[in-house]
Amino acid sequence: MNNFQKNLPSIIYPHNQRLMSGKVNDIVIMRTCHALARLGHGVGIITGKPALNLGIEEYYGLNPLSNFQVVKVPMLRGKYFSWHGIFNLFCLLKILQMKRKGLADIIYLREIKLAKFLLKFKKFIRLPFILEVHDLRIRKFYDNLQEKNPDEEWVFKRVDAIIVLLNCFGDILKETYTIKAPVFKVPLAAERTSLKIKERNNKIIGYIGQLYPLQGVEILIEAISYLPDVKLHIIGGAEKDIIRLKNLATSLNVIERINFLGFINPQRVAEISDNIDIMVICALNKGKRRYSAHTKLYEYMAMGKPIVAFDLPSIKEDVFDGIDVLLAKPEDPRDLADKIAYLLNNQDRAKSLAINAYKSSEKFTWEKRAERLSEIFEKIKHDRTAS
Repeated sequence: MNNFQKNLPSIIYPHNQRLMSGKVNDIVIMRTCHALARLGHGVGIITGKPALNLGIEEYYGLNPLSNFQVVKVPMLRGKYFSWHGIFNLFCLLKILQMKRKGLADIIYLREIKLAKFLLKFKKFIRLPFILEVHDLRIRKFYDNLQEKNPDEEWVFKRVDAIIVLLNCFGDILKETYTIKAPVFKVPLAAERTSLKIKERNNKIIGYIGQLYPLQGVEILIEAISYLPDVKLHIIGGAEKDIIRLKNLATSLNVIERINFLGFINPQRVAEISDNIDIMVICALNKGKRRYSAHTKLYEYMAMGKPIVAFDLPSIKEDVFDGIDVLLAKPEDPRDLADKIAYLLNNQDRAKSLAINAYKSSEKFTWEKRAERLSEIFEKIKHDRTAS
């Protein structure tokens, strides 16, 4: 980290999970931090040994930068057992070491439990903490939880700034907790591909992402049963979820028209999706999915694909119905099928949605995300220096 710009804050990003684990949050972290480094920030991600024995930059499709590094510390995290204590201790020591070397101005992270541990040493670290919040462990998001989470409440009182992905999420955050720190919206992003307008209708529908029940893929599979000449490609998901959905597809007699592709290396997703006509977001109108950002929305837009999505607050904040997305009634497989059929049978309409979505994706690049974050980091650093 020798070539960072002295006038820009240096960022430390502690991450207590293994990289290259096939999780979407890994991609968001790596892409965000790398984009910050391209702006001129010194960036160090503190994490454990990666899940795969591969080159990290190569895996995520990133070019090596002298001011971007992944700092590995001991981590005890396995499939059946994990203990955060080892990572937390070595992470703290590494932060203090990097601060002494002048490589740290901001602590930027997203894990609540890790933030709680590090914030206990804030007087020793003497750096501002900026927390990006993607989830809230509260009843409004999960029925079986309490109104407030004590760990979240403790952390939110002590951080210097909070970043949310959507204003509707930020509203829930501020309704639930007393927030004194400034709250900034910084949307998600995606890597734009070259725009390819499809002329041939393959009648293939696509879905990318996790397959746990709140993602609503069961409803999408039911919608396919109303579209007898349509195929569905599903990219992503854990094996147990794939088995569950295959059983459903079998019971609905659509299994022959559904291709479960499982996990695909992030660098190949756009290529695999090339022959797909329409991409779908089918998350349930419940809890977290109503108010949390959908990574796949930004991915679909960046691919220049026509999008059919359920009408949720988390969808409507950054796109417009009938302009760059077509909205269907939440949790209604028949209406979802009707909207898909409409676009398949109206190629000009589908093309218009795809072009508009691609144009809108200019606002949601990794570069734009890094620029917004950089402004926040500089403001927090300036305010801290001035106080």
